[in-house]
Amino acid sequence: MWIGVLVLIGIVVTTLASVAVRSLHETAWHELEELCQQRRKGELFSKIFDLRDQLEFGVSILQVVAISLTACLAISWLAGDIAVLQQSWSLLIGNLILISMVLVACSTWVPQAVAQIGAEEFLFRSWRWWWLISAIFWPLFVGRNFVVAVFQRASGQDDEEDEEEAYEEEILTIVSEAENDGVLEPDRADMIEGVMDLDDNDVTKVMTPRSSIDMLDIATSWDQMFQFVVESGRTRIPVYQDKTDNIQGILYAKDLLRESMKSESKRRSLKKLLRQPILAPESTQLDEMLKKFLAGRMHMAVVQDEYGGLAGVVTIEDVLEEIVGEISDETDQLPTQMIRKIGKLEADVRGDVPIDLLNERMGLTLPEEEEFATIGGLIMNSLNEIPRPGHEIEIEGVQFEILEANRRSIRKVKVKLIDPE
Repeated sequence: MWIGVLVLIGIVVTTLASVAVRSLHETAWHELEELCQQRRKGELFSKIFDLRDQLEFGVSILQVVAISLTACLAISWLAGDIAVLQQSWSLLIGNLILISMVLVACSTWVPQAVAQIGAEEFLFRSWRWWWLISAIFWPLFVGRNFVVAVFQRASGQDDEEDEEEAYEEEILTIVSEAENDGVLEPDRADMIEGVMDLDDNDVTKVMTPRSSIDMLDIATSWDQMFQFVVESGRTRIPVYQDKTDNIQGILYAKDLLRESMKSESKRRSLKKLLRQPILAPESTQLDEMLKKFLAGRMHMAVVQDEYGGLAGVVTIEDVLEEIVGEISDETDQLPTQMIRKIGKLEADVRGDVPIDLLNERMGLTLPEEEEFATIGGLIMNSLNEIPRPGHEIEIEGVQFEILEANRRSIRKVKVKLIDPE
């Protein structure tokens, strides 16, 4: 009889420990914080959050021990006499199935249901018990941390980097599940992913290279300046002296317009109109660049190469487009035609042009596969990455030069037939 009582106790302990493990995994920490504040126990949230790793480890150990002991006691209780067990294999199999189903229900079904209904409420009411359990198993927790640290040192991994990557993976997993469940819209999921990727890319990925920059010589006359600003359509223009690597500052079109309202005798020189630029090395990560823009209240930065020369310019819009996608305003040109022939053997092509359409228009025989259907897909499949502007690749006797690309796709390429035959 006493074995049956122990089995029931084991089932209860297994269920509670499993519910705690599931709750610690699935709890929404901001909702738990709100719950603690509503109950006027705001400091309680900090305790639970700071101890979450230790609590989860201690409860997991309790869950394993409870399941093991409950299974052993249940087998002893249901089997009864060893002679009966030896005579009936069907009785043995039936007992094992019954024990397994009970343990599955206690360790998965019930915990999942309770955690979905009220994981935060469960932790709020029962966290002291789990803190006591984690304190009992604290030596094992220390031992686990020691073993993990040894293996990380042996593999040369950084603890902080591993923890940060783990958090990012967890967030991206949650975002993906929310998108699949229809809770989160795809464009918002892309924005979250874009924010997470900012520290994985540097400014060279989004900057305008020096060959494509509209710049002014500091010795330019006022009439030439006005004409240049009007024709370029730029609101911010880098100004150099003697050579393009020697950037003196950034000219704002609004400053030039304001100064033009004055008489010629009272106008300041171009040098005095310039604003000090933000200088950023090529290795600057996009998240750091965004912080510099916000701190300096500037919209454009000059990117320098390893020798201090001009590599390109980057704007706050370039960085934000990595988060929200392409930003268009009234000054942007309308979309160009999909295939614009420059000559008989050369054309500028949008990255989303279907391969079969380009083959038909230019008489090519580029491969058409199930994995990709567009020119951009063909190039990315060949390179296994999204190339930067200026990159060139040859496929089936056709040379492709990347003209425009962002972190998600290839926007425009130059196609040139190398061998007309």
